[in-house]
Amino acid sequence: MTIYHINKGIGRASSGIEYAQKYRYELVKAFPERQFFVFCDYLATNITVFTDRMGFDIDDVLNAYKFMAGQKNHRSTYTVDEFVETIPESFEKTEETSRFVLFQYDKTQYKVWLLPDNGMVDRIDTIFNGKLMEVGRYSDRLTATDFYTGVAVSARHFYDEAGNLSMRQFYENGEITLTMIDTLVLQGRNAFYQEFFKRLNFTAEDLILVDRNKDIGDALYLNKGKAKTCVVIHAEHYNEARTTDDWVGWNNFYEYPFVNAQWIDHFIVSTYKQEEILRKQMALMGHPDVDVLTIPVGAISHISDGANVEKNKYKFMTASRLAFEKHIDISIKAVVKAKESVPELEFHIYGEGKFRKDLADLIKKYKADDYIILEGHKNLAEIYPQFGGYLTASGSEGFGLTILEAIAEMLPIVGLKVNYGNTEFVKTGVNGILVEKNDPKTQVKEIAAAIVKQVNTLDYQANIAYSSEKAAGYTNEVVQAKWRALYDTVALAENGGEL
Repeated sequence: MTIYHINKGIGRASSGIEYAQKYRYELVKAFPERQFFVFCDYLATNITVFTDRMGFDIDDVLNAYKFMAGQKNHRSTYTVDEFVETIPESFEKTEETSRFVLFQYDKTQYKVWLLPDNGMVDRIDTIFNGKLMEVGRYSDRLTATDFYTGVAVSARHFYDEAGNLSMRQFYENGEITLTMIDTLVLQGRNAFYQEFFKRLNFTAEDLILVDRNKDIGDALYLNKGKAKTCVVIHAEHYNEARTTDDWVGWNNFYEYPFVNAQWIDHFIVSTYKQEEILRKQMALMGHPDVDVLTIPVGAISHISDGANVEKNKYKFMTASRLAFEKHIDISIKAVVKAKESVPELEFHIYGEGKFRKDLADLIKKYKADDYIILEGHKNLAEIYPQFGGYLTASGSEGFGLTILEAIAEMLPIVGLKVNYGNTEFVKTGVNGILVEKNDPKTQVKEIAAAIVKQVNTLDYQANIAYSSEKAAGYTNEVVQAKWRALYDTVALAENGGEL
């Protein structure tokens, strides 16, 4: 029995889905079954840069493109000095920074980009007469070369372990048009992924856990064979505004498996409330027999005694991708307003993302740099005990991994009254305050008022008692047992009722 955990991509600013996989990996890697975490997107930077950071073992990771090209995973160890040995002595080093080294001869330049973590080579741009011509991608060796037409990649060559050309792809408007592997010719994206999943040789003894469906579900389900298949729901699964009494407007990230539920053996959600809602909605949409299981996407390794929470009650934190949909801008505005009544207030924001500059500009606008700080990525296990409150203005969370972590550290939560994590973990007035979802201007006022009320009136001992009880249902041991039960159910079905 082999377990395949299917995702699309992974990067420096990993989302809650990648962190959910990290939690799951830590729970299931001790199981005897072979586990593969499969990332299907093309990743320009060596995948191990990201998977190492998340704690995945190098042998438990598969990437579709590397697999199809006959490549193994290698860590990034290729050095600038190794590259210099491959170019003529006529090239001179003309510029060097912490991010790149530039070599030039006549009209040709090689710009060697370095990984920020270890200074090894990430990629090498070949520039002729001021125009980007090629980009070489590296691990401990050359793995792929991008060929440019204008500003866009028009083709990409991949190399096997011996350095031989093993796969060619051609692109138009960023989309795969053709893939060539030996004598095999595949037209378009879907054909490439169908061939990839076909080559994984799924058997009736295998289990496929799909964490992301978009752009790959159509190819996967046609080639899964008799393998048991589960779709893991990581967010609100439907759009409330598009849902009526006789129709469900599905979240577009899950619409394909919901509509084609006959291919899915189990849907997995994180809370019993979401399970109840999904069962009713699937019955309404013509799938009354669908099987929905509740297995939390996250788990906790310890439960704090909360000894320092009340002492740190004026210090709030949040942790997430710095993305628009997280509405951290609303949190910042609310803290600025609450600061008028609570001068001791601080707000520390952990995480990275494309919204960082906007948030930095907003903090600067309010002259709040001394009490609202963008902290970047940090080891949160060491961070939570330094705080006495957690703040979130996100209006759409499937579970909220950091909410669970905050609860386990006894941090009372100020957030919105939205499904599913907030309402699962927080009881207003006991271990935090949830306010109704509203327009942004009203939201700022209500969250600010909730912050002030929490620091002034919350019974922190009652908070610790309630949060401890809640957290006990999400320990590693409890959640690991649920995954073990699922694996055993699949094995039991395949072996005719005998484990």
